[in-house]
Amino acid sequence: MNVLVLNRWPQYPNSDRWDNSLARLDELLPATQFRVSYMCDQTGRQGLPAQADDIHIVDDFADHDQVVELAEHIQAERGRFDLVVAFSEFLLDVAGRIRQRCGIAGPGPDEVEWFRNKHIMKQRVEAAGLRVPRWFLCHSPEQVLSDARSLGFPLIFKPLRGAVSQGVHKVSNAAELAALCRSTALQGQEIEEYIEGRLMHTDGVVGRDGCIYMCTSRYIVPCLDFEHGAALGSVIQTEVTDECKAFILSALAALRLRNSAFHLEFFDTGREFVFLEIGARVPGADVPYVLHDVHGVNLFRLWIDVMLGREISPIAIDPEASGGWLMIPRPKPLPQQVVDATPMMGKIPFLYRELIPKPGQILQQAGGYATLQGGRFLFRGGDQREIEDAIEATLAAYRITTTPYAMV
Repeated sequence: MNVLVLNRWPQYPNSDRWDNSLARLDELLPATQFRVSYMCDQTGRQGLPAQADDIHIVDDFADHDQVVELAEHIQAERGRFDLVVAFSEFLLDVAGRIRQRCGIAGPGPDEVEWFRNKHIMKQRVEAAGLRVPRWFLCHSPEQVLSDARSLGFPLIFKPLRGAVSQGVHKVSNAAELAALCRSTALQGQEIEEYIEGRLMHTDGVVGRDGCIYMCTSRYIVPCLDFEHGAALGSVIQTEVTDECKAFILSALAALRLRNSAFHLEFFDTGREFVFLEIGARVPGADVPYVLHDVHGVNLFRLWIDVMLGREISPIAIDPEASGGWLMIPRPKPLPQQVVDATPMMGKIPFLYRELIPKPGQILQQAGGYATLQGGRFLFRGGDQREIEDAIEATLAAYRITTTPYAMV
């Protein structure tokens, strides 16, 4: 079978870092079973198997025309591809264009757009009768300020396409919104109703005939707060109501997701569930590692399995088993040099893995959650309440000391 892999993720062998360790390409697509061609940027080159023999470096994955032309060239030399694999949220668009141009099965640009464009995804979910935040596309400062009055403040200002809360703002009043309109190109932005409630996420994999595995967790704080210095994390919920499960499945059905991993975020207000957004990929941060270590499910492997049409054995999990993760943001303003950080291993029940920066390390601005942060902690082995208590205890006890660092 001929497979084209697009990769922008490194691996960290012989390191304490576990980032991307569940997406080892030599294990997911072994050379004994697949004929694999790799397209990667310089960072992604560090994540390819040592024995990879068909590697093509791209200058910038954002240059879709260049990437698609290169894919056509590779296919002409190697034969028609049966599958295109792209795990990163930021590669889904170009992967869809390659499938369309090269005649490869899988989601093309139109279908990918349902999961990349927040305007389109909310339209589809709302049309299915599910509650979504009210929203308006941004066209001009006058229109934005006018529509904001109907939403009320606070409200959310964010890009239509994006991830990891990049470019997302909680706006408290009209003056703040007017300032954003002056400093931001409005094309490709939206304003959205602010929802009060518990922010939840459900992660899993759907096959051809429906959902194969899913797990619902509660964020300890909204993701947006992480950008403003709050710790981020979530806890697996062991008691999920039938109404909640029905809402999740209805959202997946509204978007006709098939043969894909997914990361769905929604609010539980106590009165209703409100869809926020969905990604057609494995969740970010430390979610996949906790799900793997608690439930024994590798979402990347399961995603490959459903793309290949393999028969999936029923997945048995302990319904009482919980777990969670905690991420401490890098102290700002960046860059900062680490003076000291407090190890938590052996001090907190149910904490089984940590990644804390070492004295002398430099903390710099980097995209995404799965980077060297102020501290990262994984928990398992307790029930939901015990995991929540362990996270709270870690938050109370962990200390990191840094000093501003001048880059040369």
